[in-house]
Parts: sequence; structure tokens; C-alpha cells
Amino acid sequence: MEPSDILEMPATGWDKRIAADLTAEMERHLSEKVATIPEMRRILAVKGYNELREAVERAIAGKTGTDALRAMMLAMRRYALDRPGMSAATFRTPETDSPEWRAAYMELGAVVFGVFGQLGVRGEQAQHALRILRAIVRGFVLHEMASSFLEPLGHDQSYELAIKVFNDGLSALRK
Repeated sequence: MEPSDILEMPATGWDKRIAADLTAEMERHLSEKVATIPEMRRILAVKGYNELREAVERAIAGKTGTDALRAMMLAMRRYALDRPGMSAATFRTPETDSPEWRAAYMELGAVVFGVFGQLGVRGEQAQHALRILRAIVRGFVLHEMASSFLEPLGHDQSYELAIKVFNDGLSALRK
């Protein structure tokens, strides 16, 4: 296979979904006269963080403790699968020179830290928990999108087990 053959390979279903998701968002924002790629990246990231926060808030409404954690993790995965392009936009760490991007990231973080706080995980330990949570959700979704799970197991069942393992493991972070 020649290097140029890679560019000729057909896009996967997920590639098409990501492209469609991002294209739709860019078309909406091009009318706002977005002039640069960094500006578009900022707009997409802020929108993605806000949408994800809203999805998590809806999912955890009326729930506490481990029920809220489970609902939050399910909402995060669902958002990533339903809005793969917007989810990818949130994978980047916020630009420090963009107050709007940083604020959207912090607002989502406040919701997540609220759930962790209910479980006795606060401060620096909650920051570690957030990193681990991001790795679980993103890693799982990326493997699911790439169809790299070769075993004939249900994704939902495996993700439910990941939630349980994460919840049980939070005890290591409680002070």
C-alpha cells in the first residue's frame, strides 16, 4: 500500500458522523464571520462544554451519590456517541488566553466536582478523579468508535462495569 492509498481509503461510519457533526456546527457559526481556525476551535469547544454540562445536569437532576455518578458517566458517554465532533472539540484542554473557553470548562468541572464531593472526594483528589474519569469516558468511546474491542461483549455491559470499577476505586481518593 502506498502512502497516497491511505487518503483514498473510504471513511468509516464514525468518520462521517464526526465530519457531519462538525460541518453542521461550522455552517451555523460561519454566518457569525468566524475568521480563523483558532476562533472556530474556541467556538466549538465552548459549545461542546456547555452542551455536555447541560446533558450531565439533566442526567443527575434529583440524584445523589453513586446514582449521580452513574448518571453522569452515562450522560458523558452518550454525548460523545451522539455528538462525536462536538465531543472531540472538548477533548482539548482550554486555551488559557480564552476566558470563555476556560469558563465553560470550569462550569462543567463544577458540576463534576459537585458529584465527587457527594462521594467524599474533594480538592486535589477530585482533580485526579476528573482526570481518571476523562480517561475512562474518552478511552472507552474512542475504542467503541474505532471498533477496537474485538471480544463479542456488549459495550453497554462493559461500560456499566467501568462505572462500577471507577465508583469502587474512588475510595482510594477519599481522605
